[in-house]
Amino acid sequence: MTELCFVLVRPAVPENVGAAARALKTMGFAQLRIVGSEAHLDKRARILAHASGDVLDNVQAYPDLAGALRDVDFRVGTSAKKRHGVRYNLTPAQVRETLAAKGATVARAAVVFGCEESGLSNEELALCDALTSIPLATDYPSLNLAQAVMLYAYELSSLARAEPGFSSSADGEWRALKRRLQGLLDKLDIPADGKLARWLNERSAMLEREDVRFLHQLVAEIEKATHRQI
Repeated sequence: MTELCFVLVRPAVPENVGAAARALKTMGFAQLRIVGSEAHLDKRARILAHASGDVLDNVQAYPDLAGALRDVDFRVGTSAKKRHGVRYNLTPAQVRETLAAKGATVARAAVVFGCEESGLSNEELALCDALTSIPLATDYPSLNLAQAVMLYAYELSSLARAEPGFSSSADGEWRALKRRLQGLLDKLDIPADGKLARWLNERSAMLEREDVRFLHQLVAEIEKATHRQI
């Protein structure tokens, strides 16, 4: 079973953090990470958490998003806006399907939410492997932070209840594949901001378990071939 955590970046409203903790506990999740905020320590967060104080007690706090995601294999960033040049924007249901399809190749995944005012910055979204948004009938009024967390927690709750079918490692196969692919791009002098690299990074986020394992074998052969040519 993939381990799931939820990350709130710079939340400003303590009540939203408390309500998010309650939503996670209700749906079977326990891991909440907070970036750049102490809203979870506010009394108002505790009141809204209601029987979910243990989630707040165990919050992991970080100064920046990069630190919060350092041990995460697969990162999904939420965004209410369409992003130019992004080919895949997953619905909450597609996030669940994508994670389920990756199986044991992902040991730990995270869903990342931005602050109430402005969401995640472009730099923070760049740290994520896939983007997701909630289809809405109208642009306004939009869902608030706690409502969005509840919706994703509900959609992903079937993964929290799934029976473990494998022994996960500290570093998932998909994350290792991503590093190997980046190494190949560097060796071939393919620019990270070029179309080919962007397409590869975005498309690789959609790979299923067997695809990941097949590509590990293929990349290994390419690495051998390029090494022989040096």
